[in-house]
Amino acid sequence: MKIWLRIDVTSSRISVKRNTHLSLLSFHDDSTKMRIKVYLHERELWTKFHEVGTEMIITKAGRRMFPSFKVKVTVLNPKTKYILLMDVVPADDHRYKFADNKWSVTGKAEPAMPGRLYVHPDSPATGAHWMRQLVSFQKLKLTNNHLDPFGHIILNSMHKYQPRIHIVKADENNGFGSKNTAFCTHVFPETAFIAVTSYQNHKCVLNK
Repeated sequence: MKIWLRIDVTSSRISVKRNTHLSLLSFHDDSTKMRIKVYLHERELWTKFHEVGTEMIITKAGRRMFPSFKVKVTVLNPKTKYILLMDVVPADDHRYKFADNKWSVTGKAEPAMPGRLYVHPDSPATGAHWMRQLVSFQKLKLTNNHLDPFGHIILNSMHKYQPRIHIVKADENNGFGSKNTAFCTHVFPETAFIAVTSYQNHKCVLNK
């Protein structure tokens, strides 16, 4: 599922268009309508983990994701500058436990920590740059340290999360956040995971 948004960041009003197939957001650049497409790299590997219940290790110091989150982006305006970001949001309002070789709901989720955005270090860059090769978010780290000072993504153990990638058209200052900033959000359901401090399901270890 892909969700494309146009957000007024000053008021948090969100209008959402959903499409179960290929979803597109049109950017208007020099009177040309752009239709951006995003493809998940190593989808087969992600699906293999998803089928057994993906788990991501979180530590106080921060741990990189495995599988790594990489995408291929196409149909950007080659000359326009874009900012690529990623965040990880709660997938539901449950807490989970692993018992009898399966995950099950064990209660209500703990309050979510304030969301953080991981800005790809190449940002801002032209569409030509982003389309030239795979875009990797492998440097992003997950932590359970609620006081983390390093900008890592803060998560609660035994909770389910959904990564999201955002493509933002940079403003005249090569930034974002101005009123009516236009951007798209792309969600790959097979990348959802449960945060853990150690692997619970041995099948996850075997998949590595």
